[in-house]
Amino acid sequence: MVLKRVFKKPTGLSLVGVTFLAIFESVNSSGFSDNIAVRSGLTSRIACSSPDVCTGSIPEGKEKIMFPDGANFEIWGNLEIGILDYAIVASLAYTLVALWAHRPIENQFGVKKDRKLIAIKSIRSIRIGVLTLFVALLSTANKMGKFADISINITGEQTTGSFGRHDGSWGFEAFEWGLLDFAELFILFSFSFYCTWKGLEVDKAILNPIPDNRNFIERIWGGIKEAEREQRTDIEAGAIKANESFTNLVNMLAAAASMNLAAASLDEGNVKVAFNKWKNLTHRKGKQNVEWKGLSESLEQAGSFPDEEE
Repeated sequence: MVLKRVFKKPTGLSLVGVTFLAIFESVNSSGFSDNIAVRSGLTSRIACSSPDVCTGSIPEGKEKIMFPDGANFEIWGNLEIGILDYAIVASLAYTLVALWAHRPIENQFGVKKDRKLIAIKSIRSIRIGVLTLFVALLSTANKMGKFADISINITGEQTTGSFGRHDGSWGFEAFEWGLLDFAELFILFSFSFYCTWKGLEVDKAILNPIPDNRNFIERIWGGIKEAEREQRTDIEAGAIKANESFTNLVNMLAAAASMNLAAASLDEGNVKVAFNKWKNLTHRKGKQNVEWKGLSESLEQAGSFPDEEE
């Protein structure tokens, strides 16, 4: 399974950790973190006896623990979704998918796997492609000034442009789109697409299946054989295939019986009945046309074998 190769199996310690994160997220998102902190004596709300003398660390109206914000690294914030919530939800989602991917499957060796049109040929190429795509998206966001907006929200300092190394130091600088910037993003996205394409494999046999050249009788016989094999792993599916094959066999025999009735009616001089029977078999809209056509082709091929090359 592809997901088993991408998502690692959670350990006992990681499950304990994500359980704690889930409990913390439910309490924190409900706005009870400040109440627990105050009642447990870990901290208290800010109270000022004078303009210069204040005690406590929880500002008034702040109920939720957030990612450190501002120059003072304030962890208390308003009851709203923040970076910390996204990080916890992403961790929980990863663990949930990993648990589903590594779930125990009964009789997994006897289950017939369906062929997929697209399969992973190289997981390394897929990872490189995803990593390159991530870098390309980060570069695009940086050039569009998204990092500057995040810096303003965290530090409060007014910054614009893109983040990078300018004049020997790291920082933000005004940015204007140029030809090299478009070329850089084009190369990154193209390389990501190339690695992803090299890591995938298309099953051409599904796109161009081998035609079934068997005649009507051979398909019935083959269907019975397939039903016998299918019943070893899935009794219900095998029974359905067997029922379809026997139904086709009965319909073919019914078409042969109709032909005999048409011949007998013609011998008795009942031309109308014989014509109706014959029309029902040979006309393209006849009820037994498919079965009669299959029977006729099968009888024509009986005893004829393809020439073998010497």
